[in-house]
Amino acid sequence: MKFLILLTALCTASTTFAAFDIKPGLWEVKMQMTLDGKAFDPMAEMNKALEQLPPEQRKKMEAMLAGSDKIPVTKNGYRICYTADMLKNPNKVMEGTKACTTKITTQTAKKLAGTFDCPKDDAKGDFEWNAKSSNEYEGLMNGKTSKGGNTQVRYQGKFISADCGKVKPVL
Repeated sequence: MKFLILLTALCTASTTFAAFDIKPGLWEVKMQMTLDGKAFDPMAEMNKALEQLPPEQRKKMEAMLAGSDKIPVTKNGYRICYTADMLKNPNKVMEGTKACTTKITTQTAKKLAGTFDCPKDDAKGDFEWNAKSSNEYEGLMNGKTSKGGNTQVRYQGKFISADCGKVKPVL
């Protein structure tokens, strides 16, 4: 899950040709995955596991997931804070991490596309993000491992608030 969230941030990595045209602030992101042709919903699986816990333990686990100051997890997805600077120059998202490299092939205010290579996590592939409006974006990432595994992740981001509150940018 941590790797997928890193890829979410990574997929906005680019140069300064055009700022990706979404609002800075707090976003909730949902994702649907396909692993080797089989659909997998990480949030549904997490919710299913939480439901099986005793109420007191479930409450503690939900508080821990929601309490992260970087990428808190909710029942619907996860939350991420995008700053105006990140949207102007998304390469800043990847400053400080050597886990993945990206190459941008298309960058406009409405579309961001490229390739990624994450040797440490044994994954590489391509991605495309589209701003449907300043309050909504969608993305698709296709990945492959050296063992031949295929992964496809679809993202849907919805703007929550200009104030990120306690959620810190992933920089």
